[in-house]
Amino acid sequence: MYLCLEITTRQRMYLYLFNPDNDMAMGNNSAYYRAPASALKMASDLACLPAWLAPPGESLIAVPQKETVRQWMSRQDLAPDVEWTTPEEGIHACRAIRPWGWNTALVNRLKQMNAAESLLPDDTQLARIRQLSSRVRAVELLSGMAGTAETCGASRACGSLEEIDAMVKTGHDEWQTPHRLLKAPWSGSGKGIRRVDERGMDVPTRNWCRRLLATQQAVIVEPRYRRVTDFAMEFYADKENGVSFIGYSLFQTDEKGTYRGNLLMSDERIMTELSRYVPTNLLEEVKATLQARLSTLLHGDYAGCLGVDMMICRFDSKPCYRLHPCVEINLRMNMGVVAHGIYARWIATGSEGIFRVEHFSSAEQLQADHRMQKEVHPLTVRDGRIIEGYLPLTPITADSVYRAAVWAHPVNG
Repeated sequence: MYLCLEITTRQRMYLYLFNPDNDMAMGNNSAYYRAPASALKMASDLACLPAWLAPPGESLIAVPQKETVRQWMSRQDLAPDVEWTTPEEGIHACRAIRPWGWNTALVNRLKQMNAAESLLPDDTQLARIRQLSSRVRAVELLSGMAGTAETCGASRACGSLEEIDAMVKTGHDEWQTPHRLLKAPWSGSGKGIRRVDERGMDVPTRNWCRRLLATQQAVIVEPRYRRVTDFAMEFYADKENGVSFIGYSLFQTDEKGTYRGNLLMSDERIMTELSRYVPTNLLEEVKATLQARLSTLLHGDYAGCLGVDMMICRFDSKPCYRLHPCVEINLRMNMGVVAHGIYARWIATGSEGIFRVEHFSSAEQLQADHRMQKEVHPLTVRDGRIIEGYLPLTPITADSVYRAAVWAHPVNG
């Protein structure tokens, strides 16, 4: 995906862009799409986030106000070894651009900044990435993976209201729950989802489905299970060498499915937690199956990080806990990869923690909480790694309302 310019003295750097509206932009599929104000604010406040994973000494991080970021980072006990730049400057001083995710609107904005064509995917590549990013691919990937007693999961991509009605009203015995989830093929994390019970669709939900059928040509219908634990397997896709496993991601969501945070712990510890519910050999089998299927699906068309969201669900009949092996596919950088990288690179041996992304109702509320967290959880760093305490990963300025931060503690402390 990332084509390189001839390397000169200035063009040795990778430019990282945080565009969390990527999935919404894909759903809109217009070069002129503009994210809602909340997504733009999140992108601005958390623009520094990729710096904590970027290769030290060779990375440019695009931020709205580089001097503000430089001053903030210079006062911190721990900071990444990167250069801060603006998007307009960075695109002319890099050998490759690495955004959170590629979409048509982002490419159009970069072209308006006079980014070199060789740094950008072309229309054919963008169309293929969008196709691969659809939730319909998760429907296809799930097929054949949930056929054992220890697994669960079913989904159907419907192309008409009549088909949606049929899937909502029938199959209760097969899916072991009368409750349904309706999903848009493309939408933001935790968005584009409607819940339906045994009474069927109400008028607003039916109208929502009509709009999706007109704009995205499908609605995905799934059973709504009793979720116990959310987790993911994170992968890296190479155009030539297939898909490799990065690690596990154990994360938290709210009742609407919106991401709230990741536990910072080793893969071994995460597997120990998951093995309370499902056998470890089942996890290994699912991992191997996904690597093979994803390598075939993505071969030559996508390079970069991706995650497959999963969950453990509870049932009344035995086995009481079952693995759903493919809830979503996030074909882009994601918070699970961020958390995995933060744990590996920044958390001291013998410590664990949590990584959270939070929104506050006002800048004053965030500043007050920031002061309190610093006082209650003072930071201890040794040899460039966090032993315990609170570390904000993004600047807390006079107008910040989003925060990405880490809280760590010794495992036996």
